[in-house]
Amino acid sequence: MNNDKSGKAKSAQHSSGSRWLKCVATNGTIRGVALEATGLIRELAKLHKLNGMQAQGLGEAVMAGLLVSSYCKAGERVNLNIRGSGQFTQGLVDANPDGTVRGYVIPREPKDAFFGEHNEFGPWGNGSLSILRKKGDAGSQPYIGTVPLITGHLAKDLTFYWFQSEQIPSAVGLAVTVDGDEVVTAGGFLVQVMPQASPEEVKLVEKHIQEIDSLTAELSRENDPLKLLARIFQSTAFVLLEDRPLTAYCNCSRERAIRALKLSGIEEVSDLLKTEGKASLNCEFCTKEYTVDADGLRELIASMT
Repeated sequence: MNNDKSGKAKSAQHSSGSRWLKCVATNGTIRGVALEATGLIRELAKLHKLNGMQAQGLGEAVMAGLLVSSYCKAGERVNLNIRGSGQFTQGLVDANPDGTVRGYVIPREPKDAFFGEHNEFGPWGNGSLSILRKKGDAGSQPYIGTVPLITGHLAKDLTFYWFQSEQIPSAVGLAVTVDGDEVVTAGGFLVQVMPQASPEEVKLVEKHIQEIDSLTAELSRENDPLKLLARIFQSTAFVLLEDRPLTAYCNCSRERAIRALKLSGIEEVSDLLKTEGKASLNCEFCTKEYTVDADGLRELIASMT
């Protein structure tokens, strides 16, 4: 077989300046995470050749996946799958508690987008939000939670997911701004209330979140995640738990591409050999291309008979 065009994907690529900060109230009643992801989202938008609303949608989906993974245990993996009727057919993100992430969105033609009969839905339209959590243990059963998109605004629907599927009162903020082809800012936060929190503590945190009139405007003025947490927890003493860089990664490889080709069946592979004389496979997450030449296809067909 010929070598693939771009070789095996790197496990991770540094995204300069992108990071999350995790904190908890000193009495353990409220926890939060804030992330600054401008470099990361800019990198992924360029990789997928997206700008404008498409870059914003990708950024929202990727940051949502990171927020979900931020409180997972080491070795777990999060898969976030959004299906909507609006500007995107689908958004798919794999995220890990070590801050690594990959993702893509499938834009929809504007003429086919549906936001409800009276435009009552946001950019994602109506549809569903599914989150799969998979442990690293071999043979362990994944947990899957699915909720409808009730607003079409991903931050609000993710808040609904946590309350509906995991019974955790939460507040989520996501914001991406673009200028032409460039992602200017990207950031977000997640605040979750533990069962022992008092009503007074909850009201104070809610008040401070509501005082942030626009997360987009806030990020344009100051994109330090520590200062964002300080705004939210300003009446509550808190301690920092983690300051971790966020990185784009992909675990695709030539071997995985060949396994995917094998799953298409012997008839499909034989037809490729006859009509094209080769097979080209692209990873939707990182856009890398893997090529299997005629000899490689013959070997694959022989292994399938």
